[in-house]
Amino acid sequence: MGKKIVKSGIVALILGFGFGIAMMIGIGITGLLVELSAPASHIAVQMQLQAETIIFETADDEIAETPEISDTFFETNDLSDIFDTEEDYEEFLEEFSNVTTITISAAGDVTLGGDERWHGYHRFMAEFERNGHAFFFENVRDIFYNSDLAIVNLEGTLTYAEEGADKPFIFRGPPHFAQILSAGAVNVVSLANNHTFDYFEAGYIDTINALRAEEIAFFGNEHNTIIEVQGINVGLFGFRVWDTSQGNRNRITAAINDLKDRGADLIIAYHHWGAEHENIANTVQREMARHTVNAGANLVLGSHPHVIQGLEVYNNVNIVYSLANFSFGGNSNPSDQDTFIFQQTFTFIDGELLQDNETVIIPAFISSVRNTNNFQPTPATGADAERILERLRKYSKAEPQ
Repeated sequence: MGKKIVKSGIVALILGFGFGIAMMIGIGITGLLVELSAPASHIAVQMQLQAETIIFETADDEIAETPEISDTFFETNDLSDIFDTEEDYEEFLEEFSNVTTITISAAGDVTLGGDERWHGYHRFMAEFERNGHAFFFENVRDIFYNSDLAIVNLEGTLTYAEEGADKPFIFRGPPHFAQILSAGAVNVVSLANNHTFDYFEAGYIDTINALRAEEIAFFGNEHNTIIEVQGINVGLFGFRVWDTSQGNRNRITAAINDLKDRGADLIIAYHHWGAEHENIANTVQREMARHTVNAGANLVLGSHPHVIQGLEVYNNVNIVYSLANFSFGGNSNPSDQDTFIFQQTFTFIDGELLQDNETVIIPAFISSVRNTNNFQPTPATGADAERILERLRKYSKAEPQ
């Protein structure tokens, strides 16, 4: 990976890289979420599979309008602030530096279908019959479309297999439900969760084949995946992490080393961990998140609790402990519908990572209606958005029980 250039707490003017002025960055943790306005880059949801390396091609389409809610827990200023127009800014970057920005959008648990023994599955199927594939991510599609990588945790299988595990909940939907993801501009999923093998090896293979048919990248468990975005190699991996054992530490370190050896410039972890329905990250999550950072990850994401948890900055790396439910067919009407989309834009100058920490939180609900779950995540606005952000502030400050 390239050398990291870290500037924090001040506005810094960086000179060099053979091209003169490169970038102006200012960051400082405020403890409050403040407004950040930054255009997201866009790539097509088309890719070419080459072993475990996926290449995304940049598109020149016009960027669609994104929601007004764009709050962050970092104050971030970039060089675009001192130019009269965005065109002037882009011209400057092209002339004086080789700058690449990659925007990651991450959301939580996505169960397409559910458990046929429970009401959530039948309600999800009814919504599909009424509205089709595109309905479920319709209200967040622009956010994902305007990101380079849009990542969710695929909590379940896409299979017609009939033999399921003997568990209280086993999740599945038909393989064509992968089109729900592609229609919603989700282009990467994590398979590192406790429902990936609900229908054993046959269901797991069917799920992978369904994702490949829609050209959706996947990672997790034994799959350490590299995606090339605008010439930058983004490595992704994740595990189910229930304890702080040396075995878990070794797996995490080995995955990061594997990605580095294969040329990853940026490494994102998405772990499955924590206690269900607990809003405060526990000691296992915190210890293993920090181990993941120490081993070389540039962003750590988490899922499994099904509710939101706080965020942390450790060694200049963001840790998002739980992204909560998102489009979750495993529950027909959860009592807590709050969720959020986490965005981070990584900047590379001449191929070297600049740790500018441009981070955006988009508060949301898991459903577009409040009295039930229609599995259609929708950005929150006004007082609802501020309430969700305040919860995140509170949980980020809380100590584990």
